Amino acid sequence: MSDEVEHSGLTLRSLVLGVLMVLVVCLGGPYAIWVLGSSEITWSFFPICVGFPFLCLILINILVNTLKPAWGLRPAELMTVMVMGLVTTGIPIFMVGFLLSIPTTPEYFTSAENQWDQFLIPHLPHWLIPSNKGLAMTWFFEGLPFGEPVPWSTLLDAWAMPLFWWISFIWSLYFACFGMVVILRRQWVERERLAYPLMEVPQALMVAEGSTDRVPAILRNKVFWIGAGVPLFIVFWNMVGFFYHFFPQIPWTYPVQVARGFPPIIINLYFPVIGFMFFANLNVSFSIWFFYIFTLVEEGIFNRFGLGITATEADAFIWGLPSTSWQCWGAFMVMVLWGLWMARDHLREVWRKALDPNYPVDDSRELLSYRVAVVGFVLAVLYMLAWLCKAGMPLLVALLFLSCVLIAYLGITRLVVQAGVYYLTTPVVAESMTTATLGTSAIPSKGLAALGLCYSFFGDVQSIFMPAAANASKLHDSLRMSRRDLSLAIAVAVLVGFSASISYIIYMAYDQGASNFSSWFFRVSGGAGLRSFEEAVAKIKTPLGPNLPKLTFFGAGGLGMVFLTFMQYRFPWWPLHPIGLAISAVWMVRNQAAPIFIAWAAKSIIMRFGGIDLYRKATPFFVGLISGHFLGVGISFIMDMIFFPGNGHPILHG
Repeated sequence: MSDEVEHSGLTLRSLVLGVLMVLVVCLGGPYAIWVLGSSEITWSFFPICVGFPFLCLILINILVNTLKPAWGLRPAELMTVMVMGLVTTGIPIFMVGFLLSIPTTPEYFTSAENQWDQFLIPHLPHWLIPSNKGLAMTWFFEGLPFGEPVPWSTLLDAWAMPLFWWISFIWSLYFACFGMVVILRRQWVERERLAYPLMEVPQALMVAEGSTDRVPAILRNKVFWIGAGVPLFIVFWNMVGFFYHFFPQIPWTYPVQVARGFPPIIINLYFPVIGFMFFANLNVSFSIWFFYIFTLVEEGIFNRFGLGITATEADAFIWGLPSTSWQCWGAFMVMVLWGLWMARDHLREVWRKALDPNYPVDDSRELLSYRVAVVGFVLAVLYMLAWLCKAGMPLLVALLFLSCVLIAYLGITRLVVQAGVYYLTTPVVAESMTTATLGTSAIPSKGLAALGLCYSFFGDVQSIFMPAAANASKLHDSLRMSRRDLSLAIAVAVLVGFSASISYIIYMAYDQGASNFSSWFFRVSGGAGLRSFEEAVAKIKTPLGPNLPKLTFFGAGGLGMVFLTFMQYRFPWWPLHPIGLAISAVWMVRNQAAPIFIAWAAKSIIMRFGGIDLYRKATPFFVGLISGHFLGVGISFIMDMIFFPGNGHPILHG
């Protein structure tokens, strides 16, 4: 019976520590890259801004348990603190950063040259655009004049209404994502038994609930410290060069140009990727790097022979290879739809439970009851559709766009919990899929302007909320944590995260001028807002029909995914997992392909010659690689903060 007891992770001390973790994420993220010029500490699904404080908390908790055991944090409390940090990693940069850089652009950048006053401004919903009355947007980008007091009443008039409506939409989107996590948790955890590789590390660093051990077993393992020593050695070696410029550096990146016209192969010493991918299934890790090579060759052939989609035809916020990005998007969408089809029996059970609370399906272990999750998801989707239509989109456009947004979030989340991909975005954004499918001639100018405005929450889609919520549901299940408490902790984290991020970035902007940040988001030439609205204006000026070349690549990718899925389920010997095709052209996979190959090769050799026993003995080494990277980059960040403010030394991505 003791195994069934729920442990409350939401105590006063865990709540205080969790809020502090949220503040580290939401204040430290913008400060690190926009002011300090150091490492990007929020850029992944288990970033430095959570990993480093979490490791410090583990070490401090060991000391507390040694000196005063009654004061030590229990595993459920530690996990609550970590989850509160994880669910907010995407808020300061990739949500609030875009939210404050794109809607603020029209009132400040409109000029006779760009003709926005003719083709853009009349079609934008005024209730979503902060006004420049009283020079509120001018001062946002340029900073308040020296000695000028903060005009609070002017700023409140400019910001209050737009922020209210934007936050209402984004929180509805967050709740819809949370509902999907609750609805699909049992399918992913119990039926498909997905790996959740990113959660292997925090669980390995925990002392089991009720154990008398004060130090986690893995921290007493020499193999762990050997693994941690590898990235720590490189970081400390390079830190000497921070002070003595003649000291040789160990580079983190080694680009290799294969042939003219072919994208370069990027070899990165990305130790968290090696560590996390070690816990993924071998056929998954093999397929990711195999299809990366396949796509690289494919794109190189297109470039050499002048085929496919050129860079000038690429859409905004599509950072991958132009032609194969659309091919991967077709595979990505088929992957998501096939996953929903495989879950059809479970979804039917969830629907019946939502309609009838007495239906014999147990949802007591979920973060929300199925009724709340389903009804909340439906209401959130209806609100978002109404919001998009009010912003200027016809209903068909809003339906297609929002469907693509939800598919993208669901697909990224599945890839993270199944494959352990450390950081990822979608091959194509929903705005591009909408215009390519319907054609810009079929969308009114208000709809195109609204699509450009929606890059504010769905542009550079990284570090999103949904994978963190999915990983939290896995921890909740394995640790027998209280459902109500963990859901409340997540809600508090999101509320504090948005409040802190918005307040801090607006304060920094009026103090220093947003255009002075070390960020392309607010750049006067080529910033996020200019990129979004220049594309919208170009489509308004030149209406076109559906884009057949892009849809052809999209269809080819979908057919390829159907073939791979059929082979995987029909023939047990088939070595290629379909997941690899869905993300092979994403630029982030190019950065991770080499360490993914290393993880696959290492695990293959270990399993072949040592079996499961050697795998278990080697596991601490790979956990050590991740932990050492977190500690090393965290220490480097502190050194930048003390000695090199404004001239930091970024180490890869967070």
